[in-house]
Parts: sequence; C-alpha cells; structure tokens
Amino acid sequence: MTTGKIMTSRVITLRPDDRVADALLMMHKHHVRNMPVVDDNGTFIGLFGVRRLGHLLLPRAAVDLSRYSVSDLSFLPDEITQMSERWQEVARQPVERFLEKKKKLLFCTPDTSFPQLLELIEQSKDSSLPVIVLEGDERKLVGMVSAWDVLEGIVMKLLIHVGGADTGTSTNE
Repeated sequence: MTTGKIMTSRVITLRPDDRVADALLMMHKHHVRNMPVVDDNGTFIGLFGVRRLGHLLLPRAAVDLSRYSVSDLSFLPDEITQMSERWQEVARQPVERFLEKKKKLLFCTPDTSFPQLLELIEQSKDSSLPVIVLEGDERKLVGMVSAWDVLEGIVMKLLIHVGGADTGTSTNE
C-alpha cells in the first residue's frame, strides 16, 4: 500500500494572501487542523494550522519563555480581553506571515510506502502531511494524508484480510 492509495486528494487550500481570520473560519467549517498554502500554480508554500494559531494567541512572553523550557506558565494572564487584543493584531494579516515553512516540514509523495509513511507521521509535529510531486524545482501539492487516513488504511486492510479469512471469501477483489 502506498500513500497515494489512502491520501485525500480533494484538499481545501489557502492562498498566501488569505487573512488569518478567514483561515480560521475555513478550518472550523471543514474540521481540519492544518491547511496547506499554495500559490496560483499549485506550488506548496507551507502549512497554516492550529498549532501555529495557538502561538499567535499566546502572550509574547509565553512564546519567548518557551525557548527556555519553562513548563509552568500559569502565572500568565489568560483573560479573554488580552487574547482578543492579540487576535485583533493578527486576524487581518495574511497567513503567509505565519506559516510552518516547507523547509521545516515533513512531506511525502504518492509513492511513499506505508512503512515510510508511518515513520513520517510519527516524526511529524502535525497530524497530517502534505503529499507533493516534484516538478522541476517546485513541489506541487497533490493531497494530504493524516493519521486518520493511516488508521483507516490499516483498519480496512485488516478487516478485509480477517473478513476474507473468516468467511472463506477471496481478498483479491
């Protein structure tokens, strides 16, 4: 089994100049944690996601302290008015300013084997990976694959295999 057999190829994408507020609404509407950002040619630029949004809403002090492995941030205020002020600062800005850049991201291709994909999902900081095809120097987005897709792939293979063994039916359909 390869990534191409389990990936989602109908991917909802963002453009670099989409506003952060609009991205959040799309993420909520489509129940996704990460959205790939592509240019007009479909070239993958980066990911915008919930993890990044959390960093945007945290007080700047918390973001700075996180570099020093401070684990107890309970002393920081979490009043909605302060979060709202931080939100107002970033809501109208383009997502391009806040991307997980492709240099730091893991990705796969439709030909990535299932064992390799499992390893990439394990290593990834996000729950989904962009699936790209190299066209010259450009990385064209052709899909996304999530931990859920992997689980469904495993479950379906096991159910078909076990179901075929138990019922005496062929799994070579």
